[in-house]
Amino acid sequence: MRREDSGALKALGFSEEELAALGLDRPAEGAPADLVDVYIRRSKKREDLATLRAHLRDVVRWARSEGLGIRHVWFEQRSASKAHVRRDEFEKAKEAVLAGLSKTLAVWKTDRLDRRGMGAVGSLLDELEKRRARLVSVIESLDSSKGGRMIFAFLSERARDEAKDIALRVQTGLDEHRIIGRAPGGRPPYGVMHVGDGKVGPNPDEYPTARRIAEALLRGEASTRIAHVLTADGATTRTGRHWSANAISRMAQSPLWAGLVPHRERHTDEYGNPIDKWGWKADPLIGADGHPVHCGTGVVSLGEWYAIRAQFASRTVRGIKGSHGAKQPGKMLTGIMLCPHCKVGLVSGGESYRCRTRMEGGAAACAGVRTKAGRVDEAVSGIWVARVSAMEHDDPVLHEIARRWLEYQDPELDARRREVSAALDDAERRSSELDDAYYVHGRMKPARYEQLSAALNDQISAMRAELAELHRQTDLGPLLDGELLAEMFDGATLVDKRMLLRCALNRVTLKPSKGQGDKTPIRDRLIFDWVETPTQGLPVAA
Repeated sequence: MRREDSGALKALGFSEEELAALGLDRPAEGAPADLVDVYIRRSKKREDLATLRAHLRDVVRWARSEGLGIRHVWFEQRSASKAHVRRDEFEKAKEAVLAGLSKTLAVWKTDRLDRRGMGAVGSLLDELEKRRARLVSVIESLDSSKGGRMIFAFLSERARDEAKDIALRVQTGLDEHRIIGRAPGGRPPYGVMHVGDGKVGPNPDEYPTARRIAEALLRGEASTRIAHVLTADGATTRTGRHWSANAISRMAQSPLWAGLVPHRERHTDEYGNPIDKWGWKADPLIGADGHPVHCGTGVVSLGEWYAIRAQFASRTVRGIKGSHGAKQPGKMLTGIMLCPHCKVGLVSGGESYRCRTRMEGGAAACAGVRTKAGRVDEAVSGIWVARVSAMEHDDPVLHEIARRWLEYQDPELDARRREVSAALDDAERRSSELDDAYYVHGRMKPARYEQLSAALNDQISAMRAELAELHRQTDLGPLLDGELLAEMFDGATLVDKRMLLRCALNRVTLKPSKGQGDKTPIRDRLIFDWVETPTQGLPVAA
C-alpha cells in the first residue's frame, strides 16, 4: 500500500532504499497510542534538504526506541514566527493528533514547531492534554506527558527571542546593502537587469522598447494609447503578454527604472506590528545626505523619472475606493472662469465656454453665459503675461511661477530641486512617524528616539538649506521680459498653462453680453481676481 505522505518524503529527497531502511516505505499500523505524527519544517527554500533528512532520521530512531510507528510525516516551508502566516501542514498535523489518529506529535526541536512563544505552544499543550495526547521534542528529550511544560515554556520563549534576533540581523543587513547602493533581490522592471555586485543596468534586449515607452510618456502620451500602439506593433512584455496601461504605470514608476534603490512602506497589523506585506508603490531610498541612493543605470535619468511620475500623479484622483484616472480639462479656462449669475465654473462645449448650471438645469436654473473659447483664451493669456512681467522682483507669486519656468529653462536644476523636495517630504514624514512611535505608541526607548530624531533633524535642516539655495538660484529674468514670457506660455502644454495661470489668478468672471452681436471687447467683459491683490478690469501693463 502507498503511504499518504509519500509526496512529502520524496520532496525531502529520500530514495526508495532509504525509505525502506527507515520503515517509511509502507503505512504504519497500530492503535493511536502506538502511532506518531511527525512535523518537519524549514523557513526558506535555500535551507539544505540534507539537514532536514537528518532531522527525520533522528525522529525515526526515537520512534523505534519508543516502539512507535510513524503514521504521517508533515513537511512544509513556512515561517513559524509570524502570526499572520498560516501553516497548512502544521494545522493538519495538529488536527490529526487532536482527532485521535495518533496520540503523539513529534518535532525535531521546539523551535521547529513554533517561534511565537508560550502563548501559541501553551494552547496546543492544553488541547493535547485534554485528549491524553502529548508533544515530544526529540533532540531536547522533552515529553509534555512527563511534566515538561515548564521547559517547553522556556524553550518556546527562547525560540521567539531568536526569531526576533534573526529578523533584526537580516533587516540590518538589507538596510545596509540598500544604503551603500545595492539593488534588492527580485526581478527588476522591464528594460532593466541585474549586472552583478548588487547593481542594475539596461537590458540590451528590452531597452529599445522600454526607452520608446519612456519617450512617449515624456511627450505626455497616455499609457493606454502607448499600450495600444505597442500591441499593434507586436511588442510584448517580458512574459509574452500584451502591454497594458497598468503594466506601463507600474514599470515606469519603479525607482529601479531610473537606477535608484527602491523603498516600500511595510504594512502593519491593527496593533502596529509589522507584517510581511509592503505597499506596491515604491519611493526612492533617500540617503543620509538627502539624495536618492543609486544602484546603477536604468532606462531613464533621475529628472525624467520624476517628470514621468508627476504626469501619472496629475492624471490620478485618489478617493475612498482607491485611485482612478482624472478627467483632464477640455480647455485652458475650464473651471477657472465663472458664470456671473450662479458663480459656477464654465465648462467647454464645442468651441465655446458655457455655464455648467445652464447646461444641466436649463434656463430655469440659471440665465447662463456663453462665449467663444479662442478669443477669451487669447485675451486672458495676454493679460496674464502683462501682469506677471510687471511684478516686483521679490513678489512671491513671481517666485512660484519661476518654479514652473525652471522646468523649461534648466531641467537639471529643476530635477535636483525635485529630488531635494521629495527627500525633504520623505524625511518630514519619517520624523512624524518617529514621533508617533515614541510619544503615541511608546514603542521606542528614549535613547534610541533621541539618536534617530537628532539624525533626522540634521537631514531636514540640510535639505531645507539646499532647497532655499536652489530657489535663490532661479533666474527670474525671463519672467520680467514680456516677449520671452509670452513665448514660454504659448509653448506650454494645456496642463502647464492652467498651472501657470493659477499661480497668479484665483478666478476670472465673464460678464454677460448685452445681446446677440454685442461688439464689446472681450477684455472689458472680464473681471479678474488675482492672487493676494484682487482687482477688477484690465491690469496695467508695464
